[in-house]
Amino acid sequence: MPYHITVLPASTKAGRETIRTLLESENKPSVRGVYRDPAKAPAEFVENSNFEAVKGDVGDGTSLDFTGSDAVFYIPPPIYDGTHHQEWATRTATDVKNALQNAPSVKRLLILSAIGSQNSSDIGVLRLNHISDEILKDSVPEVLIVRPSYFYEDFAYLLDVAKEDKPSIQSWITPIDYKIPMVGLKDIAECCANSLLSEFTRPSPHYFKLFGPRFYSSIDLKEAVEEVTGKKVELKLVERDQLLDYWKGIVPEVYAQEFMDMTTAGLPGGVIAENFVYDDNTVRGQQELVDALRNLHTKAI
Repeated sequence: MPYHITVLPASTKAGRETIRTLLESENKPSVRGVYRDPAKAPAEFVENSNFEAVKGDVGDGTSLDFTGSDAVFYIPPPIYDGTHHQEWATRTATDVKNALQNAPSVKRLLILSAIGSQNSSDIGVLRLNHISDEILKDSVPEVLIVRPSYFYEDFAYLLDVAKEDKPSIQSWITPIDYKIPMVGLKDIAECCANSLLSEFTRPSPHYFKLFGPRFYSSIDLKEAVEEVTGKKVELKLVERDQLLDYWKGIVPEVYAQEFMDMTTAGLPGGVIAENFVYDDNTVRGQQELVDALRNLHTKAI
């Protein structure tokens, strides 16, 4: 069982919550969190004697040092400075692989990938995950690649929209009765911590999906926001021909097409949508959408 675990980037949502779960584990592993600025590590982590914050950056391979770790948890980060995602993914994954090869103590690598990342095309920005998976899939003896569905927490901004007068929320989940798998950070963290700590019994690399307890539609999203906030909201669907403009309002314009392609791939007929099924390689989480949004709403009050 691995007892020393490195998480990078530790500042990501999944990294932060997995570290928290690891530190609360009865296994009491030592955890090293890699930050661009270690001073930004949460105080609750720093105060734990089993935690160490170190300086490192996936954008600078020379800064990565996994020496002494038994396992590494890698969350491939996106880039928004104009760099092409293919170039960024190739460089960062190669740097991580080199760092792993320089640390013979590391026997296990867990990669937080994305649903549909086994496809090499037609998945938009998720090409980043496909490239990372391919470069790292044989980098250490035990490789696990988890492919979660859409995060509940990515819809947290709707709670702020609901505070407005006559609130109107947008959803790209179309048609209105179409349902997609989602999952929360709570289940992601528990699944990842378990994958890092438990005995490895499958051939490497091992790929598996991670979904919540059920699928959700735009109507489900609307009802969850209303239940959590106590306010009625109008629902406006973002149709396929509106997706490019929708994403231009969220990410730098140079990346909007990639995000549109990712979204389209998860709609009916898309290559990601083909994976929307619970099967033998699917871990089913417990947390419901409404409970995740309620937790976020409570923290914001």
